[in-house]
Amino acid sequence: MRFNVLYILFPVAILACLWIARDFQGRQGNTFFGIAETEPRILNFDHDLSVREVFIKAGDKIKAGDTLAIFHRAELDENEFSQYREMVTNETARAAERAILEKEKEVVQARLNVDIRELAIDIKLLQTEDSIMMVYRGNLYGQSTPVQNRVIKERIEGLQKQMEDLKHEAEEELLVLSAKISATDQIAAEKANKLKGQLTMIATERERLVLISPINGYVEDVYFSVNAMIPAHKDLVKINPDTPNKIIGFIHETNEVPLSIGSNVEMTSFNRPGIVSTGLIVGVNPKMTELPLRLRKFIDLRSWGREVYISIPDTNSFFISEKVNITLPDGQ
Repeated sequence: MRFNVLYILFPVAILACLWIARDFQGRQGNTFFGIAETEPRILNFDHDLSVREVFIKAGDKIKAGDTLAIFHRAELDENEFSQYREMVTNETARAAERAILEKEKEVVQARLNVDIRELAIDIKLLQTEDSIMMVYRGNLYGQSTPVQNRVIKERIEGLQKQMEDLKHEAEEELLVLSAKISATDQIAAEKANKLKGQLTMIATERERLVLISPINGYVEDVYFSVNAMIPAHKDLVKINPDTPNKIIGFIHETNEVPLSIGSNVEMTSFNRPGIVSTGLIVGVNPKMTELPLRLRKFIDLRSWGREVYISIPDTNSFFISEKVNITLPDGQ
């Protein structure tokens, strides 16, 4: 009886298929594969504006902090002019009100001076009259120490009291006017401070009209030109980082990798084992997607798995689209 080699090849083929089904896409346990990717940054503004200057073009290499363009907002100029005009109006009104109140104080003081002077003259006349009468009575009655006339004395005292009352009333009026001046100045100062604060906000908004690169990378596309009118939220510039900023890992559908959001992972370049980094799992796609060709052990055999999204530091040394090994440390 001849030996048929198919008796050996058939079970070997079955075992190979089982091995492929369980192990052809990534390692079992805590390790799987991924690809280093970049997430482009698209810059825009939240206001309508016009383009004043552009310093970049597609393909330019840029660094974080570089000035890409300068813009202009007409409404900021209008608001600034309005605030300055209101400040002038406020200061003019304050100065006019203060001048009126100061003039009222001068009138009160002048009226007091006139009244005091008239009363002083009346008192002086009464004192002179009384002195003459005292001399006359002394000569007439032979009095060695003439006595002041009681009626004239009472009149003088009344005039003196009237003088003090006028001074007191004037002081009260002057205090009220001074308080009004202080209140006017305070209200005007508060309004001026408010207007200055609004001008500061306008200046801050104007400073924000400078488009600054947030990352190192290169300009993929510029969507505007000088003097163009740009509506709010329109895409302005697309920037691609010069290093990967995320890893997309793929777990084969047959693998059971114990991962969760917030887990730390260790990553190693597949072809450059000396390049390592750490990362943080920020998302897991529950939907099965087809694995990229580069992550398949057998390119012609289609397979599916879950995507795992991992954030990595900007200081990583991976190449863009580089294949990496992803490992969950023991205990996670």
